Amino acid sequence: MEGRVNVAVNFGVNYLAVIVAAVVALVIGFAYYAPQTFGKRWMAYLGTTQAELGNPGPMGIATGVVASLVNAWVLAVLSLNLGGKTLTDGVMLGILVWLGFMATLTAAQISFEKKPWGLWLLNNVHNVIVQVVMAAIVTAWR
Repeated sequence: MEGRVNVAVNFGVNYLAVIVAAVVALVIGFAYYAPQTFGKRWMAYLGTTQAELGNPGPMGIATGVVASLVNAWVLAVLSLNLGGKTLTDGVMLGILVWLGFMATLTAAQISFEKKPWGLWLLNNVHNVIVQVVMAAIVTAWR
């Protein structure tokens, strides 16, 4: 049948690279949002305090771990199927994924939720760093 697209996706990624990329993403997040770095500013944008936020608890931590693993795995699948091989390929993939999905989605959220654009900037500096680092890891370490 003409006009039909045959999509065969290769899922044979390096799962050790996925795990390492996810752990690195979590470490970046903990460092980035620590009170000594941007955590206080982030809470100010949200209009909350550490006491009000409390501890994320096991469910919050588990959600972060699973989200990082899924994110790293999707980046690895995309890189593999797009033919990424070099560190530069990974960096470009991370930027494109951030720009096409995260930057746009969070811009709409900020706009509709009437949150300050500084919050968008603060969160998206983190997001682009994480996407670039994870994509570089899973692309270069295949």
